[in-house]
Amino acid sequence: MENKDSLNYWTKIAQNNPTQLTAKVNPCNDFTQMDADFIMKYANENTEILDLASSTGLTINKYYQKVKHIEAVELYKEFTKFIEKTDKISIVNCDVKDYESDKNFDLVNMFGITCYFNDEEVKSLYKKYYSYLRPNGKIIIKSQFGVEEDVIVSGFSEELKTDYFCCYRHLPKEVEILKSVGYKNIQTFDIYPPECNRWSNTHFYAIVAEK
Repeated sequence: MENKDSLNYWTKIAQNNPTQLTAKVNPCNDFTQMDADFIMKYANENTEILDLASSTGLTINKYYQKVKHIEAVELYKEFTKFIEKTDKISIVNCDVKDYESDKNFDLVNMFGITCYFNDEEVKSLYKKYYSYLRPNGKIIIKSQFGVEEDVIVSGFSEELKTDYFCCYRHLPKEVEILKSVGYKNIQTFDIYPPECNRWSNTHFYAIVAEK
């Protein structure tokens, strides 16, 4: 699979009159309050954040008042219309692969996006955003990861009734990719209660790594 395969799915979602919850692949997977709480363990009122694939803002809308500023990068304008209109949030409508800025950030968030990139693509993404971190800045990645091995979803999904593409890499493999780019002090967290993990072969984790 390649990222362009996954984008076909999201383009259809964006064009079909989305709601704020539409951006969750399955609305029952809305754990964004837990996501916001986790982010705030690494942020405060002085923190400047680059949030990638912000979608409809379900997460950033819950904590933006507690930080200095959030730059929200999201390809689809149909999604970003749900993000709070405030001086604390700047919206950039572009693909995360194409984002360019002369700014640096204390924190880069990648929540629920890395599974839509294959190994080489995600390595390139991690390398790109390493350069946007300030010294000792942190990246937070949250995704589902393969429990015993990589889990590839490619093709028609019976649950979603459409084609769906993603790569749930084995967690140790993701850590090694981050190390190869130059990230250090890498920690992994079992971010959600057990009942939030619906499948036996994948599991939600958060990874925190430092520049």
